[in-house]
Amino acid sequence: MKYKFCVPSVVRGHSSPKRALSYLIFYILYFIFTLSLFSCQKADSTYYTGARVNFTFTYTNTVPELNAALGGFGEFCTVRLDGNNFLFSGLKSTTTRPLTAVDTRVHPALGLSGLILGRPNIPEPGADVARVVAFDLACPCYDDFSTTRNLQLQAGGMAYCSRCSRTYDLNNQGIVAKGDAGRALYRYRANFNSFGNTLSVSN
Repeated sequence: MKYKFCVPSVVRGHSSPKRALSYLIFYILYFIFTLSLFSCQKADSTYYTGARVNFTFTYTNTVPELNAALGGFGEFCTVRLDGNNFLFSGLKSTTTRPLTAVDTRVHPALGLSGLILGRPNIPEPGADVARVVAFDLACPCYDDFSTTRNLQLQAGGMAYCSRCSRTYDLNNQGIVAKGDAGRALYRYRANFNSFGNTLSVSN
């Protein structure tokens, strides 16, 4: 895409030098702002990972760890596949749920290693309420090592990687809270229907 930067006549000499300068400054700032928008769009496109996710779970209220994560604020749980079972884990407990016949037909996928699910205690930028989020259970240091390392949930909405020693803030878009600088957690799009107690995660 080509951009044509047009300088208005008031800048080219049909007005006072002072006014012409003010117009020129305005257009320069406008041009910089436009470029920043394109940069933000590019960053947002890399915010989500392309790993395959196909996860729908009904009756979320029957799993204590998941029910707490979706119904409260600042609480999170993980879900992994273990053979023909989903394993939902919180900080202190784990619940096993067998795959249904429907699950078996659609072949559920949970990203690189599993999912971290919950509702942050603060809304994300641009949102008026905190919505359910889904992060990959694998640490982004996968980019450096090409092997997954599962994150460990910690109190206060944190997740820790024992390989790279980074701690991620699940309440703040999965950014690095402690340790070496790095990208935020891989994430997916989550949709939670509280009336039907149904959660779906996709990318």
